[in-house]
Order: sequence, then C-alpha cells, then structure tokens
Amino acid sequence: MCEAELIVNMQNDDFSAFEDIFHKYKNKALGTAYLITGNLFTSEDVVQEAFILCYTRIKALKNPELFKPWFFKIVTRLSWKHSGYNKKVTPVEDIFEQAEANSVSFEKSSLNVFKKEEYEELYRSINMLDKKSKTTVILFYFNDFSIKEIAEIMGCFQGTVKSRLFNSRKKLKKFLYDFSKESGSDEVLKYIR
Repeated sequence: MCEAELIVNMQNDDFSAFEDIFHKYKNKALGTAYLITGNLFTSEDVVQEAFILCYTRIKALKNPELFKPWFFKIVTRLSWKHSGYNKKVTPVEDIFEQAEANSVSFEKSSLNVFKKEEYEELYRSINMLDKKSKTTVILFYFNDFSIKEIAEIMGCFQGTVKSRLFNSRKKLKKFLYDFSKESGSDEVLKYIR
C-alpha cells in the first residue's frame, strides 16, 4: 500500500495505517529532533507529541501526498519549542551508543562516514548556527529533504532555503577549517559541499 493510501486510511480512523506510518517515520523523526534539540530525552518527548498531533490533526491534511513535509513541520516546530526547555545536552560521544540502545537509526545519513572526532566537531559547528539555519542544514544533509520540501516544512520560500544553505556552508567551512588543519583530516570540509 502506498503512503497516500495509508494517509487516507488514517483519515478514516484506521489505526493500523497509523501504526504503519509510525514505524516508517519514528527513527527519522527522532534523529531530526535529536539533532535540533541536542537531547535524547527531549527528542523522545518531541516525537511522541508529534505523533499525537499527527493522529489528532490528520483529517486537516487536504493532500495526502504532502504528509511527509507536513509531519516534519510538526517535528521541527516542536523541536524548536522544546529545545529551550532542557539545556542538559547528551554528550556527542554518547549519541551512537544511546541511539543503538534506543533503536534509533540515522538511516541514509552521512554520519557514519566520519570518525568520532570529526562528527563531534561537525555537530559543534552546526550548533553554532542560528536556529533556522541549523534546522535547514539538518533537514538537507541529515534527512535528504529537497529544497522544496524544506521550504514547505519551514514555511518559507525555496530561495530562502537556498540562501540559508549557502550561508551555512560558508560559516561551517570557516568553523571547520581550523579543525581540519589541526587534525590533518579534510573529510569534514568535503562533506559541506
């Protein structure tokens, strides 16, 4: 069954369709929320709240084909809202261990190509960006959303997304330049294309 059919079934109160959607998007939603909030426990709360809102508001979605950006808009907004609540951040070095323990997978993510210290530096650099730039980078690089999808999720023009990505790349290259010289690895710089 295609995703649009699952959404229509959800809108007709089919709970098994909701379960299918939950299993399809739970890991990606948790990964996105974690990267925005920096806290695994907060991320779990965000994802739980996002799926509750999804279930209660699904009938308002007029075009089932737009479910994915609609849902990730909810995840993004909740992550922004909750990121200020709890400033206790899970240490970056623990992310993979915690993710494994909690069945979180960063599917199709390029995170696995980095050595631990490269990932930590990249993550620190991304966290130095403003909220909207950080979210744009996360949605584009870590979740493989298109420019159009990111514009829908963030409620802005595609040109704004392109501008944020361009400016974020410049800032990240600047942040990461010293790290690459010290470590002798330019892998992090190659990633920010």
